[in-house]
Amino acid sequence: MNKNKVLLSLGSNLGNKKINLQSALSLIDKKIGDVVSISKIYQTPALGFVGEEFYNCCIAVKTDLLPLDLLKKIIEIEKAGGRLKTKYKTYESRTIDIDILFYENQVIKLPELQIPHPRLHQRAFVIIPLLDIAKSKVHPILKTTILDFKNNLTELDSIQELELELKIPIMDLMNSFDNIVIEGNIGVGKTTLSKKLSVDLNKNLILEEFKENPFLEKFYKDSRRYALNLELTFLIDRCRQLNDFKNQMDLFKPGVVFDYDIFKSLIFAGVTLSEIDFKLFRDIYYFMTKDLYKSNLVVYLLQKTEKLLSNINNRGREYEKDISKDYLDKINNAYINYLKNRQDLNIVFIDISDLDFVENHIDYLELLNRIKRKLR
Repeated sequence: MNKNKVLLSLGSNLGNKKINLQSALSLIDKKIGDVVSISKIYQTPALGFVGEEFYNCCIAVKTDLLPLDLLKKIIEIEKAGGRLKTKYKTYESRTIDIDILFYENQVIKLPELQIPHPRLHQRAFVIIPLLDIAKSKVHPILKTTILDFKNNLTELDSIQELELELKIPIMDLMNSFDNIVIEGNIGVGKTTLSKKLSVDLNKNLILEEFKENPFLEKFYKDSRRYALNLELTFLIDRCRQLNDFKNQMDLFKPGVVFDYDIFKSLIFAGVTLSEIDFKLFRDIYYFMTKDLYKSNLVVYLLQKTEKLLSNINNRGREYEKDISKDYLDKINNAYINYLKNRQDLNIVFIDISDLDFVENHIDYLELLNRIKRKLR
């Protein structure tokens, strides 16, 4: 069944309002579908009754639930969040309130459910957060964009943006792994993704120091002559970096994100070295790596070779200009053959051929959701 994009409004004005929103977000991700975008949090006054100020936000969710099934799940989530609805049809304070704003472009008019939400265009506490994630969305009945609705609102001064941020639920799942490795072929975006995850997960970051290898440029010009020099130097540098990190790790950050695993040395050596040199290298490798960090999770990024070549060309490293399609294909095959036989590793393979997570935040969130689905 195809996933439908749903826009929801979340609000809370009782208890720890940020935690209420975050808890609801996690339940939505588990029971309804993938959360693909989240607005900022806004503080808004209680309207229609006397009560504490609300924290409000809007989210976009991809779901395969039909509208009435979606409504049932939302009611379950509200109950789980401590909301107790009274029999009186009046506004009241609540720990969590979730409204369906849009379900794709459907128009639904039932006694228990109306979509689009009949009053969304009149509510600044809905329109302002929606501007963060869906400003070009066209109302299927009124034929007006969310951005245009803003111009007709009067109580905008009462809406205050807060210096608070809701985490996409995948972060909780990924934080259950101490040491996360991002692996993949040359030019796939390992370093960029590692940096993003390090920030979002508040983990330490280890990046490969490839520029320090004096044989790298020589290898791309004469691979046979410099292959052993290159791979041994990489192995020594990687082992030194990982050992040094033990003494420098920020203990206030839970775990590490790496943009390489030490087994990378064994894989590349298997491609670049002659049989006799590889046997020597392998013996050295196992001796040097037996006491190093072990990853809890390996995320292997799959990308088309043509896109890898384009990425390599765009980053403009002179010594990489002679990398061939054949060489990249050999590296990818070596990775796959190695990893599929490592039953001791927790590995997820993620196809990113249709994503640009470097430039597009929505694609980054989709990448995280693909990891989540594989892990679950």
